[in-house]
Amino acid sequence: MVAGTCAGTQVASPSLAAAAPSLATSVTAGNAYACAIEIGQAYCWGANSSGQLGNGTTTSSSVPVPVYTGGVLAGKTLTQIGAGFNHTCALASSGAVYCWGANSYGQLGNNSTTPSPVPVAVTTSGALSGKIITQIAVGNSHTCALDSSGAAYCWGANGNGDLGNNSTTASVVPVAVSTSGVLAGQTLTQITAGYAHTCAVSSAGAAYCWGANGNGQLGNSSTTQSLVPVAVTASGVLSGKSLTQISADQEGMYTCALDSTGLGYCWGSNNYGQLGNGGAASTPGVPVAVVTSGVLSGRTLSQMATGSATTCAVGSTGAAYCWGQGVNGELGNGATSNSSVPVAVSLSGALSGQALTQVSDGTNFSCAMASTAAVYCWGLGSSGQLGDNSATSSAVAVAVAPQGPTGVTAVAGDSSATVSWTAPVFLNNGSITGYTAAAVPGGASCSTTRATSCTITGLTDGTTYTVTVTVTATTGTAPSAPVTIQPAGVLSISVPASATLPSTAPGTTSAAHLGTVRVTDNRALASASWTATVTATAFASGTGGTPIALANVSYWSGPYTATSGSGTFTPGQVDAAHAQVLATPLTAFSLTGGSGANSASWNPTLVVSVPLSTVSGTYTATITHSVA
Repeated sequence: MVAGTCAGTQVASPSLAAAAPSLATSVTAGNAYACAIEIGQAYCWGANSSGQLGNGTTTSSSVPVPVYTGGVLAGKTLTQIGAGFNHTCALASSGAVYCWGANSYGQLGNNSTTPSPVPVAVTTSGALSGKIITQIAVGNSHTCALDSSGAAYCWGANGNGDLGNNSTTASVVPVAVSTSGVLAGQTLTQITAGYAHTCAVSSAGAAYCWGANGNGQLGNSSTTQSLVPVAVTASGVLSGKSLTQISADQEGMYTCALDSTGLGYCWGSNNYGQLGNGGAASTPGVPVAVVTSGVLSGRTLSQMATGSATTCAVGSTGAAYCWGQGVNGELGNGATSNSSVPVAVSLSGALSGQALTQVSDGTNFSCAMASTAAVYCWGLGSSGQLGDNSATSSAVAVAVAPQGPTGVTAVAGDSSATVSWTAPVFLNNGSITGYTAAAVPGGASCSTTRATSCTITGLTDGTTYTVTVTVTATTGTAPSAPVTIQPAGVLSISVPASATLPSTAPGTTSAAHLGTVRVTDNRALASASWTATVTATAFASGTGGTPIALANVSYWSGPYTATSGSGTFTPGQVDAAHAQVLATPLTAFSLTGGSGANSASWNPTLVVSVPLSTVSGTYTATITHSVA
């Protein structure tokens, strides 16, 4: 029921979002997707066919989406993340590991081969019982980790000895990497997982690899796979060198490492120049030095990453350098050609003034993190893996966009929708400048600067709309997940605020029109009907006189003054001869047999018979019209 009485309306002010920017602490690039950790929570973007984005769906996203934080991640703080071919894993501050995405080979480590679009806990019984994990590495279809004692564990695909446990049988739970042979007595400090091979460096500065070796990627002067770790050749360019970091590629072709002086070395396939040795002839399985002339002259490298056939490194000054395949712009130097020697990643545009601290190479694209904790990507972008709200490749770095608004709701009104949302958390070190909620079809919209609610007007009742909220930040734009809404017209009644009857003496009658009463029905129903009802209170005097009872008050609606729409409009009391006493609720007007939108107006008359005993004064009453 809609009542037409005189009352004030209180409208709540929109809520304001004033969250401070949050900072990323880790970035990783996989196969057509990437992830970052920001204040202990993971966000991912790009391809999602296997649920590798971890947000409970298999829908790809060209902007960051939050990894689901319920379930096993409830209350957890993440410190490291790794992206593979189509599965992802993260390490928590507690030393536990969680994974999500594809699981055909058990690469999620949860004693299952069932994929999961939300995080699951890696089994901590068996090999990991009592272990605290300190580092993880995610390969194509296998995952590895180091514990606090420097021991290695792996799980997932093992067709080439990827797990290093002297077997080719996949494992759905972690198994210990063999510590006999070359690893006897060694403490491992860093581990990396590639397409089908795994490598690690020890506290002594030596490197060890195991798994596939068709391109010499194990670095042991051989092309024979190994089911257990083998030592990377320490003669030649590595003679006397102490290695501090190692990276296995995602295509099963090569491996690169850094030494304690900041020099780079690579071994394996060099078909795109990814070894960075200027294209000089090399022997499979024998490490070669990355060229230190040109852009690397006098430079000290602090971190290195390998992708599908592209290698990148960050220098101590915060500049980045890449070499190898560049046809998709993955070298980040503004060109789309390969290079067998390092080239400088362009520091103009998005990277202007930025000092990079970390780089990660995926399949034909790269992502990097700056000292400001902002994340940038370049290269192939067809799956949204650059995270800039597009599917466009870029030969120079672009800023990853903010996360889109979450929790969008839309409440239907008459030709309108009130839209509310939750402000995004991941802003990639940017700040919000505004929001726009837009409805399709038609393009009607509303905008705010900081408020997280606005109302879209000008919609057509009965039409279904898709509403998307887009945030604009200094780091780009990002849409929310869409919601649907169907504005529904309302049935309403409007009445005059007040009416004054002529003065009259006791024992006489006073009558007057109350003013136009109007019913508007925008519900657009196929079968429309309504009834307007009128009620009243007794006329009372503020001076204490006896009230004029409703038995002395009569009402008649009279004929309609205007109508619209179809159906039969019937007055409750067509003329004075049909006036009725207002002692009980009366039907004032009605509609039957209508369809679609309609309206009716009338100007009712009120008649008051003033008793002889009435004391002089001003008498007031409330006349209420309602419709249902």
